[in-house]
Amino acid sequence: MRKNDNRLFIKNDAAYVAVVFVSVIFFIFLLAAQIFSGITQARIFFGVSLLLLSFLMNIFEGKFGFYISFTLNFVQFMIYTYEYIVMKNESAPILLAMTFVIMLIDMLLQYYIIRVATKIQGIESAKRNERGKAIRKELEDEMFARTSLIVNHESMGSHQGLSEALGRNLSSIDPLTTLPGRDMITERADKLIREDIVNMQNSDTPDSACRPFTVIYLALDHFDNITRAIGHKSMDLFIQNMAHRLREAADPTDMVARIDDADFVILFRRSLNPEAECKYADKLAKEASRAFAAGIDSMNAGINYGFAHYPSDSRHAGELIAIAEDRMSKASAGISDAQMDQAVLEGEEVFKNKTKNEIIAIFERAISDGSIHMAYQPCFTAEHELTGFEAFLRFEKNGRNIPPQIFIAAAENAGYMRRVGGYSMENSLKALAMINKIDPSLTMTINISNHQLREPDFIQSFSNIVSAADCNVENLILDLQEESLLTSLSDIRMTIEELATTGIKMALDNFGRGYSSFNAIPLLPVSILKLDGNFTSRIATDATVRILTRSAISLMHDIDITVTATGVGQEDQFDILVGSGCDKFQGLFMGAAISADDLESFVKGAGL
Repeated sequence: MRKNDNRLFIKNDAAYVAVVFVSVIFFIFLLAAQIFSGITQARIFFGVSLLLLSFLMNIFEGKFGFYISFTLNFVQFMIYTYEYIVMKNESAPILLAMTFVIMLIDMLLQYYIIRVATKIQGIESAKRNERGKAIRKELEDEMFARTSLIVNHESMGSHQGLSEALGRNLSSIDPLTTLPGRDMITERADKLIREDIVNMQNSDTPDSACRPFTVIYLALDHFDNITRAIGHKSMDLFIQNMAHRLREAADPTDMVARIDDADFVILFRRSLNPEAECKYADKLAKEASRAFAAGIDSMNAGINYGFAHYPSDSRHAGELIAIAEDRMSKASAGISDAQMDQAVLEGEEVFKNKTKNEIIAIFERAISDGSIHMAYQPCFTAEHELTGFEAFLRFEKNGRNIPPQIFIAAAENAGYMRRVGGYSMENSLKALAMINKIDPSLTMTINISNHQLREPDFIQSFSNIVSAADCNVENLILDLQEESLLTSLSDIRMTIEELATTGIKMALDNFGRGYSSFNAIPLLPVSILKLDGNFTSRIATDATVRILTRSAISLMHDIDITVTATGVGQEDQFDILVGSGCDKFQGLFMGAAISADDLESFVKGAGL
């Protein structure tokens, strides 16, 4: 909640408004009781109460309270004047005199308060400046004593060998702390994930070949408030101090990066149990907090952290960092992590400790018996007009849905994604051909994994499936994962550019899930941007998400990119997105996913 440090007593804005409102209502209530009272003693009692309330409003509510109380006193004075002149009320002269005296006292008191407040603020400002100078001097002395830990980027440029060794990663180094930046640690995590997937595909037992790693997101609590109090120059010194303390405290094999402000990420691949992980994070947080203790003085600085684990939480680098950040935010708010979804646990059990051949056999049986099947999520305009569908692959086991992230990961690890992806494309394109016979304008969106796009013969196999389905490719949209696309663009650029020349549209999926850059989007061959469901689910409750959404939609429209919101589950979310200029909408509020058997009747019904 916002605060106003210019007020002496009630600094919280919400509390101040509440106190002013209550005092005004109470004043009006007492004045009405006095007017309608016919007993002289009661009128004088109410008059004294009003004078006391006016005095308190003048003291505790500041300048605004003085204006309100003076206005109410003036109204009170005019009422007593009317009673004295017209109604000849015997108590009116006494009340007139009391009101005049309190108005005079309020004016003198307000003048005195202003002078005293000015002097107090001047003294406090001088103290803050002196304290800031003392802290900066102690910090600078300590930082200069640790020069062996600080890398000067101008010196880097003068050493040709060092610059060449760093290569393009030099631009990813955080200039303030000389730690790796967000791009560098994201690339590092993505490289570990890609190498791990290859190792699992080459192993007979993918689970045993998997090499998990952990991400810790660690950040200073109340960063903005502390920065306003001490200034940006001092905060930069504190951030540098935090960075070097974290690097010293972290294991030499761990990667420490600065993400933003006083936010850091630590990536490690060592095998630690949950208790050991917490002890390690506590150690890092404690060391980082020591950056805010200089000499005998110290600041009250809280350090919070959260974890994310590959592969159980995600198989995308940016999303792992986002999950760790979200858990850090919940921890700072006192919200504990919920238990892992039961469907995820049961889905993992299906493939756990299975050999590659056993996993392939599970998929073969699922495809043949219909356990793996297609569902189609309708997409609408703001006027609720049907524009097309997004194809989803579903996997049911023992009456329960296995989450896509579980069975897709299992297929990739077993080297079976080509078959699963081919099944999805074949059925989706057949569905597109069918719905276009009813309505030639409807589109079909298909999810394509990064793994599929890397296949050397993907273009040829895709062309064969399109020819067999005899569908209109101009109505086909390929969903490219935001995280995979931006971290592996060099590997798949030629493929997606060749696909784009055939008339197929490209959509950037899951925007807002990871750490993408707006600047990179115009460089990609995409014409549609899709807001992630986790992102849109917070739009009605999070002002930051609303602002970012409006900005993103406006920016995309400036470069002729259509924006689709996914995961729209409630009317208030839909209304905000419509007001923000969003073009198309998917989610339970618009309509649930439809089975392949019901697709034709749904399209015919929508055309009525």
